[in-house]
Amino acid sequence: MIDVSTLFMLIAGIVFLGYILNALFYKLKISNILPLLLIGLAIGPMLHLVDTSPSSIVVQVSPFVTALAIAFVLFDVGMGIRFSSLRNILLQASKFTILTSMITGIAMTLVFYYVEGWSTLFSLMAGFAISGTSSVTLPSLFKVAKVTEDTKTTLAYQSVFNDVFSLVIPLIFFNIIATGQYTATFVAGELAGFVIGSLVLGILFAAFWVFILKKFRRYSSEYSWMLTLTMVLAIYGTSEYLHFNGALSTFIFGILLANISDMKFLVKSYVKPVLSDVSHIKVYQKEITFFVSTFFFVYIGMLFDLQGLQYVIVALVVAMCVIMLLIRYFTTLTLGRIIPNGKHEKSNKSLIRLYVAQGLAPAIIATLPATIGIAVPNFIDIVFLVILISNGILSLGLYRYAKLYAEEIK
Repeated sequence: MIDVSTLFMLIAGIVFLGYILNALFYKLKISNILPLLLIGLAIGPMLHLVDTSPSSIVVQVSPFVTALAIAFVLFDVGMGIRFSSLRNILLQASKFTILTSMITGIAMTLVFYYVEGWSTLFSLMAGFAISGTSSVTLPSLFKVAKVTEDTKTTLAYQSVFNDVFSLVIPLIFFNIIATGQYTATFVAGELAGFVIGSLVLGILFAAFWVFILKKFRRYSSEYSWMLTLTMVLAIYGTSEYLHFNGALSTFIFGILLANISDMKFLVKSYVKPVLSDVSHIKVYQKEITFFVSTFFFVYIGMLFDLQGLQYVIVALVVAMCVIMLLIRYFTTLTLGRIIPNGKHEKSNKSLIRLYVAQGLAPAIIATLPATIGIAVPNFIDIVFLVILISNGILSLGLYRYAKLYAEEIK
């Protein structure tokens, strides 16, 4: 059992190492995601510096750690999106995102059904859990790559959509398995409750928080960032308690808070006093995102179970990741004017095509069958290996990207 002093030194070491890796890999123009995953793998299942057995506290708190990472990182991603850019890419980005997610989800479902021999529902649940990309990797990605505003917004939009899609769809299939209800009404109700309820909640909390920041600015301006983080936790918790989607609610909250100056229906004099608070929040939010994402990648590495590792499973996961890359190669063609012809066309397309990194959603879905006493052979091993290898592909891809487009990303 790790003692308090060792735990504190370990936390400090991870933070400083994360900072060093961040600075080093930023200079080399490659991602620090894979090294952080490998560090977690080393201190957990390889060297056993931290107990990561199924009964350990590390495993037991995984739902809370992943929820915390989702809340803070998606709030940060939302704060980085501008309405003007979102309007420009919305239609084509939606087409690209839905097409990519659907084709990838169906392809992965077929792999699980025919190769692993799982049931239809479990194959669908697992297939759509790994059908998208993770928004948690975006802050690291955008530090390395120089892309157009439309490409950046497209990747952010797709990743947030995928975080929701890769949770909602598998959860619907899981609820069908758990309850035995197969009706279209049940499925439609689940989907509507997740999406519409989450959107409305995010909007209501954003309006409420702008009012509070303005009304009590004299007392809260110095603490606006910390108070806003508390509000992010409240939004996420309320959304999940009401059986909505906390990820989508915090994302909407972040977008609305960052864009209040562009909302035509608001009186400029009303929101003007709050704008300095929003700028203050944006600056400090980058620090908490760095801290949380650094720990999250290490944490994901710690959760990986080496005992279930088999060469056949590794080969299968590599093949699955290659299929994901091929699907993205072809669906990128639908982006059209989002990636205009010219100097940055090839580099922007390359970045979108290699972005297959998995993260939060599949990690959560992988643990669900065990909660109702169902054992699915190799489920957790395959999902966590997909997270590891897909992030490895992104890291190696970014290294090649930096070499090929060195002049563009200076």
